[in-house]
Amino acid sequence: MTTAAESLRVFETTLRSLPLHSFAERLPELLTEHAALLGATVRLVDYPAANLVPLVGAAEAVPITGTLPGAAFREQQAVVQNDWTVHLPLLCRGNCHGVLSGTVLSEPDDARLVELREVADALADALQVADLGTDQLARVRRDRRMTVAAEMQWELLPGRGLACPEFTLAGQLEPAYGVRGDNFDWSVDPGKLTLTLTNGMGEGLDAALLTTIAITAMRNARRSGHGIAEAAALADQAVWGQYAGTHFVAALLLSLDLETGALGIVDCGSPQVWRVRDDECTRILLETQVPLGSLEETHYRVQNETLRPGDRLLVVSDGVFDSQSGDRRYADVALPRTVRTTRALPPGQAVRAVLSDLAVFRDHEDLDDDAVVVCLDWHGPATRT
Repeated sequence: MTTAAESLRVFETTLRSLPLHSFAERLPELLTEHAALLGATVRLVDYPAANLVPLVGAAEAVPITGTLPGAAFREQQAVVQNDWTVHLPLLCRGNCHGVLSGTVLSEPDDARLVELREVADALADALQVADLGTDQLARVRRDRRMTVAAEMQWELLPGRGLACPEFTLAGQLEPAYGVRGDNFDWSVDPGKLTLTLTNGMGEGLDAALLTTIAITAMRNARRSGHGIAEAAALADQAVWGQYAGTHFVAALLLSLDLETGALGIVDCGSPQVWRVRDDECTRILLETQVPLGSLEETHYRVQNETLRPGDRLLVVSDGVFDSQSGDRRYADVALPRTVRTTRALPPGQAVRAVLSDLAVFRDHEDLDDDAVVVCLDWHGPATRT
């Protein structure tokens, strides 16, 4: 009799051998054969993170809010219905691609759920790799054409989430199909997490091109072994060299030491950082320096803070905190309350809750500016075994 571990290995091997152009179509039969999951449906999260849309087949899209597949996505945990239908998040190192749903032959116990989660994790890994070589997944995630500027911004993103023993991280852009110059980026290296938010001035392609130059320059500095002050200086020179001070990029660069919780900050413009520690929600006052590209050969300074295990950081762009509804400003009316009341939610849920609350604050009117929200939970140094 084939064991669950053997079936998993065969499933993983088969996924790797599938041609990308037939990858999606083969998944339901493979999941039935190797995981005994009947009627399997793979749903991917769409760009606005509002719905789960079927990768193939005639299954319906389902909203993330108010549905059982949505609960699996939001909580990033398996959800089991009374009829033994199981919904499993498709997680790859904290980046949730969607949800796998299907029916099992008997009520699943804990051991069976572990097996199914391993199948879902293997599928998530395969989806992440497939996304590099086929546009099928990107087409499924969108329900209309996005602007060229938005296409550029989404291609720059590192993902929607990242999880390690030391931290959990999530972010989201809005408006998903028309974002212009706002973006975020992150990278985790031995002993260090680097996080950046950028906001290129202007509209459309002008803003997207500015952001692309800044992010690429900061990645170049990071991958050459430089810190965030040097990364800001290199991006500043790159933008200045192209525009000679007529255009600039607001940016925030963070560097977190994964051993000590020491946090370095370089603030070059508009983003705000809010910290939740215990029951207190406070805005971290930043030493504001000039935006990238404003002046030739700017030298940037690092502001030092320290995170404690259990701290949460919520970073928001000016499209969030400075958003207006009549004579009311979101940061003055609702943002601190929302940051505090979403404290118990996982970072991905907290990000969506802030953007949802912002939409309610604006009576669901279109945003005047791009909105970026990034949430970081600091768990503390990893335990060495």
